Amino acid sequence: SYLLIRQNDAVGTLLFDSDIRGYIPPRAHPSQFRRVLEMLEGLQPGGETNIGAILAQAAERTKRRGLIILISDMIDNEAEIAEGLQRFRHSQHEVLVFHVMDDAELTFPYDRLTRFKDMEGAGRVVTNPKNLRKRYLARIRDFLDRVRGDCLERKVDYNLVNTTEPYDKFLSAYLDKRSRIG
Repeated sequence: SYLLIRQNDAVGTLLFDSDIRGYIPPRAHPSQFRRVLEMLEGLQPGGETNIGAILAQAAERTKRRGLIILISDMIDNEAEIAEGLQRFRHSQHEVLVFHVMDDAELTFPYDRLTRFKDMEGAGRVVTNPKNLRKRYLARIRDFLDRVRGDCLERKVDYNLVNTTEPYDKFLSAYLDKRSRIG
């Protein structure tokens, strides 16, 4: 937001889980960055998400062509997410996805009897992770491949982000990549 506002581009923000929880309409005013930060500071995690439906609503709201940045773990109905992304692309928006995943989700580093808790409240299970590791990592690779493929098929710029990496590092790597391409 800061970089876009500095180059006089309008920036807006939409926060959601299964419903829209916060919305700041796009503006290019310098105070917009402070408004975005204030909204993010007040953010409380929600329950389940409905990314596809929210993308459809956001696409309806977004009349002027622009850059749409989705920051999400993408864990939801993949077909609906792809359809939501397609709505933006159909309206000639440039779409950028930062697919945020925790390092433990990507590497499954557990080696002892572990209790896993569903972050969205669906339950808990105690298991030996050694029995699950190979199958889990294969499913995560398949999931990442499907999400990346859905994005590439729709000409959406896809970027996997590991939460152990500082945001300024992945952002500057992305900007560097983008400057070399464009």
